[in-house]
Amino acid sequence: MPADVGRELRRIRLAAGETQAQTAESIGVSRANLAQWETGRYLPSRGNARQLDIHFNVGNTLVNLVNAARSPQGHGLPTVASANSLTTAGGLLDVFHQVGRSLVDYLIRDGDGTPTGWRHNLQKDQHQTALSTAYGVQTMLVVGDPYIDFGAVATSLLSMRSPQGGWLGRAGSSRPEITAAVLDALFRIGTTMPIEEALALMERELDDFSRTRPYLLSVLLQTALRLRPDSALAQGLIDDLLAARLNFGGVLLWPEKAEPDLIRPEPSVAHTARAVVALRAVLRIQDRDDVRDAVEQAVGWLVSRERPDDGVIEELIRPKPDGHGTTRVTIRHFTASWVVQALSGAAWTVPVVRLHAALRIVWSRYDRDLGLWAWGNGDLPIWMTLDSVTALRGAALAMATPPLSPPGDEGHP
Repeated sequence: MPADVGRELRRIRLAAGETQAQTAESIGVSRANLAQWETGRYLPSRGNARQLDIHFNVGNTLVNLVNAARSPQGHGLPTVASANSLTTAGGLLDVFHQVGRSLVDYLIRDGDGTPTGWRHNLQKDQHQTALSTAYGVQTMLVVGDPYIDFGAVATSLLSMRSPQGGWLGRAGSSRPEITAAVLDALFRIGTTMPIEEALALMERELDDFSRTRPYLLSVLLQTALRLRPDSALAQGLIDDLLAARLNFGGVLLWPEKAEPDLIRPEPSVAHTARAVVALRAVLRIQDRDDVRDAVEQAVGWLVSRERPDDGVIEELIRPKPDGHGTTRVTIRHFTASWVVQALSGAAWTVPVVRLHAALRIVWSRYDRDLGLWAWGNGDLPIWMTLDSVTALRGAALAMATPPLSPPGDEGHP
C-alpha cells in the first residue's frame, strides 16, 4: 500500500542524510511530489521508483514495494492491515474483538458464575493457574473488549498466592517470572497491595540462577519498571540484563542462558528480541547511553538475519529447589511475535520488508475459527495469543500513517 512505500522512502532518505528538496532535485521532481509520496498520498511511478533505487543504491527495494502496492492481489508483502486477509476477512479491530469474545468463552467460573481465571491450555480440562490468569488479564487489556469483572479475577489471583508470599507454577515450585506476571496484572487492574511489598516479593525471588536467564530478567524488569522505574530493583535488573549478553563475533547479544563456561553458546533471536522490548521500556523513562547502544546493536542484528524467525522455541527453566528436588519446567517462546515487538519500536529505521516477514509468521499461527493463536499441535496456550495481540497492536501503532499520526518536522522521523 502507498503508506508502506512512503514510510520506506522516508526511512531511506533520512538514513542517507538528505532533505526532501535534495532528493527531489536529484531525480528531477518537485519537493511537493516527493512529500506526497512519503506521506502515502500518492505512489511514485515505476520509473521514479527505479530512479530512487538507483539514487540511494538500495537495489530494487522501492520498485518492488511500488509493484506490490499497485498489484494488491499479486505477490506483494502484506501490511499490518492487509496481512489480516491471510486469515480473516475483517480488520485488526475485528480480530481483537474475536479474541476478547473467545477468551470470555474460555473464562473459568465458579458455581455462582463468578470468574476465577484461565487455564494454561485453553482446550484442555485443567484448573486455572495464576500465570495463565495473569496472561488472560493482560490479553483482555490489550484487545479492550468485552467487559469482564476484573475485581473478581483479582480476588482469585490473590487467593492463589502461596504462604511464602509469591505465586507458584503448576509443578508447585516458586518461579520469579510467575510472581512478576501476576503482580503486573494485579497492578494494571487495581490492587490494594503496596508497591513496596510487590517489589520486595520480586527481589526475594531474584536469585543467582535467575540472573543467568535473560528471559527471567526481561520479565522482571518490565514489571519493575511499571511499578517503580526508579527503584533499586529496576536499576539492578537493567544492569543484570546488560551483563547477560555474550560477545558473538564482536556483537553483544543475548543467548538462552548466560552461565559461566558455556560450550559453544549461540545468540537467541527470541531472547534478544525480548531483551530489546524490555530495554526500550527503560529508554522511555530514562536516557542511558549503554541501554541505547545495546538496543541499537541488537535491532541491527535482528534486521540483518536472513533466516526466517524461528517458530516456537523451548527453554528449560530449573526453579530453585523446594524441598522436593529440582523441577525442570519447559518455557516456550513465540519468536516471531517478539521480533515484531522489537522491530516495531524502531519502525522508521527498519526495512518494511523485514517487519512484514515476521508479521506473516505471526499470522500463520492464527486460528480463524477459534479467534486465537494455536501452537503447531493444535493446543491453545493462552500466552501465545497474548504475545501475538501485543505484537500486532505495537506494529499497528508504529506503522500508523496520517491522519492517525501527527505531522513531523522535516528531518525527523
